[in-house]
Amino acid sequence: MTICLAVGLSALLPGCKDDSATVNVQDVTTPFLPGSADDSEEAQLRREFYSTYGSFLLFNDTLQHYETGRDVNGEMRYFTELLDLTYEVGMSSYTNSKYTFTLLTGMEEKRAAVAYLQENLLPHLTGKLRPYSWLLVDKITRDFNGNISSPYAASGQRAVAVACNVLPRLKNESQKATYTRNVMNVVINKLTTDNEQAFDEFFRVSAAYYDGTFTDPKTTAANTAILNEAGFICRGQELGRDVNGLYPSQSLDLNAFARLVTGNTSETIATRYAQYPLVVQKAEIMRRILTDLGYKE
Repeated sequence: MTICLAVGLSALLPGCKDDSATVNVQDVTTPFLPGSADDSEEAQLRREFYSTYGSFLLFNDTLQHYETGRDVNGEMRYFTELLDLTYEVGMSSYTNSKYTFTLLTGMEEKRAAVAYLQENLLPHLTGKLRPYSWLLVDKITRDFNGNISSPYAASGQRAVAVACNVLPRLKNESQKATYTRNVMNVVINKLTTDNEQAFDEFFRVSAAYYDGTFTDPKTTAANTAILNEAGFICRGQELGRDVNGLYPSQSLDLNAFARLVTGNTSETIATRYAQYPLVVQKAEIMRRILTDLGYKE
């Protein structure tokens, strides 16, 4: 008897027919869409969202959960796939962060969350800046080495999660703008990092200084002035903490200017940093690149 070990060998082994091996490759997008038989109100909302915006819409971080058969003791076995925000394709080490989610329960809450997304975030994000999927939940809990926090939003390779429990408490436009800015910062930071190769012109301006050190001037104002003169608006970090006398990394620099540009007009930035032409130059480069990638003010 001839055994076919791989599809590619079947043409070489005389006892194997081309149809003797079946390749079953699941479409990776399948878990992000409702089942074909699901005609619920939520399923219709999710399909409509994907059709309109090109990003998947999720209300649950459980992507798949189904029976796989019984074990030797007769107990049912299940396959479960969760949306792990910390997962990156090709990652070789584990992250210190872990996210858990409290889910939205009713359709009224879910529709309100989608409406917020449509009115406040999506108008600014087109093209490459739109994430693969949005996970809209009630609350996000982050555990970083035992330190617990509840961020407004969190991002990963496959999704941007947004905590919507604060939405009913936003009583005026100022509160809504602040909340939207906090969420947008998370979204922009992740999506600019994903497109980092597009920012070569931006990086060249301060290329000589990244991760370098300078003599600590002992005052915050003097430290900030040195950074601004080199074209930076943030300090460098060690172990996640800002440090005087240290220029930032490319990643920190990128995120700082993305936040600056998406939260301020060109006129405001030019006035604020009038004494520091490199900062103004980098802000304008950042604005142009973000616009080219799909950001709309």
